[in-house]
Amino acid sequence: MNSFTTIKAAASGRWPDIWAALGVGDLPPPGRHGPCPGCGGRDRFRLVPEDADDGGWICGQGGHPTGGDGFALLVHCGIARSPGEALRMVAAHLGIDARPDPQARQKARQAARQREMARLETALLHELIILEQVVGSRVAGRELTRHHRALPPEWRPMPDDHWQRETLAAQRIAALLGKLYKARRMAA
Repeated sequence: MNSFTTIKAAASGRWPDIWAALGVGDLPPPGRHGPCPGCGGRDRFRLVPEDADDGGWICGQGGHPTGGDGFALLVHCGIARSPGEALRMVAAHLGIDARPDPQARQKARQAARQREMARLETALLHELIILEQVVGSRVAGRELTRHHRALPPEWRPMPDDHWQRETLAAQRIAALLGKLYKARRMAA
């Protein structure tokens, strides 16, 4: 797989040539201020000598400095619409295939599924703890929100009535079990 780091390493130290080939206008010498090829300012742009290998630059547009690496300059100049497009343009200029490896994409999907299953299992554990407390104590005024840290923000707080709390906790557990079952089926 040709990742961002691979393409960035291949472009290291070659940014002036890459920018010239891709249409970035004249640039001032590293460390000196000059006209910005992106926003058109007369004396607000400079290349950062310490980050020359990465294509480091700074533009003081409107008093709010912006900057980045060589890919970000392509976006700032309007040559690329996004960092991903800038990556593909630089890869094409360097003769590197920028398409992601299907095996790496599959591994990333599996890792995301595993993270989602772990999140669902944590939320399920929290709901079971709450249900145990609600059923075990049946105290209407008891504070149970400390167990809701891992839960999605759209879930309501526990109601005051103990029957409503039990019903809500059971509904949440059923929903989480359904999501967990679906996530495990997709992972298999």
